[in-house]
Amino acid sequence: MKHPFDDFLPPSYHTKHEDQRVMKMGFVLVAIVSIATAAAFASSLNGWRGLLQNRESVSTRWEDAETRVIAFVRAQKEMKDSVEESAVIEQYIANTPRSLILWEVTQSLPSDSVLHDIRLETRMRVENEDQKVITELLTLLGMASSDASVSAYIDSLSASGRFDNIALMYSQQERDTSKRNFSIQLEVRQEITLAMEETH
Repeated sequence: MKHPFDDFLPPSYHTKHEDQRVMKMGFVLVAIVSIATAAAFASSLNGWRGLLQNRESVSTRWEDAETRVIAFVRAQKEMKDSVEESAVIEQYIANTPRSLILWEVTQSLPSDSVLHDIRLETRMRVENEDQKVITELLTLLGMASSDASVSAYIDSLSASGRFDNIALMYSQQERDTSKRNFSIQLEVRQEITLAMEETH
């Protein structure tokens, strides 16, 4: 049964009313979707900002850790080099105190002679079964009044019992004088050194 006023309104009015209703619902849906999209975008943007901040924090920590690792590796290498250097130096440590060598070569020097230079060289060689032999080679440079003084100096060094392989390298006349420039090379006797060390 139809309403008495149904025929009062024209059909075009009902159609227009339906169209307006559909449009309003469409606007509402579009607004809801837009709001949801904007909220999702804002959430994603905050997430990206958080990721960027975390990335910067991780990058800073990584650089700090990398710097620490490099410093640790450098310190470890320096320590290793120091240990190796100490081991090498220990191999060449002279058994004879330098003061004793200086006293011996100056005590034996004739009164009419002088020493200009004293050179001490420590050498090491490896013999059978990796046995290391250390040799202390001493070179004396000086001036004497004559060859007789040079010969007396060599005899005095030999008589001390603390040197081996004493050899005169040269004895040359100083120009316009009767004095002699000389060079003597000798080795420090190791077994005497060890015996002296045991007595201390």
